[in-house]
Amino acid sequence: MAIQTTGVEFGRLLRESRRSQKMSQAELGGDRYSGSYISHLESGRRTPTPEVVEFLARRLGVSPLEWGIREHFDKAATMRAERTVHPGAVEDLLVAERAWYDRDWSSAEAHGQRAAVRAKAAGDAIRYWEAMYVVAQARFANAQFADAARIAEEISEWEAATTYAVARAQSLSLASIANRAGSRVGWAIALGARAVEAAGDAPPIILTEALMSLVSALSEAGHGADETGPYLQRLVDLMPQLSANHSRGMVAWTIGTAAYNNGDPVEGAARYDQARELLNPQRDLRLWLRFHRSDANCRLDLGSTDGVAELLRISSTGLEIIGNPFDVVELRQARARLALLEHNPSEAASIIEGILSDPVLGNAEYNHGMSEWILGAATQELGRREESWQHYRAAGELFEADGRLKQALEAYRHVSELCCPELDSRS
Repeated sequence: MAIQTTGVEFGRLLRESRRSQKMSQAELGGDRYSGSYISHLESGRRTPTPEVVEFLARRLGVSPLEWGIREHFDKAATMRAERTVHPGAVEDLLVAERAWYDRDWSSAEAHGQRAAVRAKAAGDAIRYWEAMYVVAQARFANAQFADAARIAEEISEWEAATTYAVARAQSLSLASIANRAGSRVGWAIALGARAVEAAGDAPPIILTEALMSLVSALSEAGHGADETGPYLQRLVDLMPQLSANHSRGMVAWTIGTAAYNNGDPVEGAARYDQARELLNPQRDLRLWLRFHRSDANCRLDLGSTDGVAELLRISSTGLEIIGNPFDVVELRQARARLALLEHNPSEAASIIEGILSDPVLGNAEYNHGMSEWILGAATQELGRREESWQHYRAAGELFEADGRLKQALEAYRHVSELCCPELDSRS
């Protein structure tokens, strides 16, 4: 592409197109570019790259020609223009992205796959990457974490990702998040670190996403404030640069969870209150419900039941219906943990046994270690010492394999105490 208009003229045309679609600057940028970056483009303070133009044109449903932009921006663009373009590739990708925003995950994956096949045949590296990124997102949304992580990591090495840092950072962030959800926390940390490195010069929203993926993985693995602190400070510094309240709410949520894990419940509660004010349930209802479940789990980690039942009630009103299987598992695990703290081990055991016996919910990817942990605690309270020992041992092995070493050590401590009761009196 070659930009024939001046930066100011392009910005004016972009603003007109956006306003005609009744979109805010943050909505136009989506999850890829911040509202402030779109503002810089519209004011002429920043010059768009070819990938920025392509992305914005697709978001607004216009041709770059309307903005005074024509083909052949550089040698790479010229080569792409000379390739055969399948007429259905762009159309399928647009439908896939529309289905993604409508949360029709199956349709998004199907059209993404078709777009990928056609883009690959046409030699269009950018659209090939975009199509498979949508497929990976759809797999993740459907709780197919291993597949999502595999695809995201693979496309992080493709031509588009090695050419454009934003594409590489997004790929690696998704791979990190999917690995963490799929109980591969060690991989999540490694990929999160790579995402942060790739996002170094990317817009704030992209760097923020990478940092959140890394911080979340480090926290889940049990790393303390000395290791998470530098990344948390970067998130704090980036927060004012994010134009959307919802994006700032996501950062507050991440910081709050890390604070709880680092033994600072006051900071954790304050950040969760901040996130509650900033997150927009109309933008993503499922995420809003997950936030309440996360708040409940942080309180349960402290051994507190204060407000937990209400948080789980809010979360369960939707997650049992619109959530994926992993959402349901985490919700029921939280209910079981609450039952334990309320001295009802029979109910806790019944809930977890129901999860493990279910052919879908019993998937080993869905934090199986936590289920074994809860069963260990429940059977111990019920006086079934041998069963408790077996469940704690299984939990320790699973946590260790997942990379959740802090939880693994705690599970093994229980195993030792159950094997050697005299240790109880010494502690």
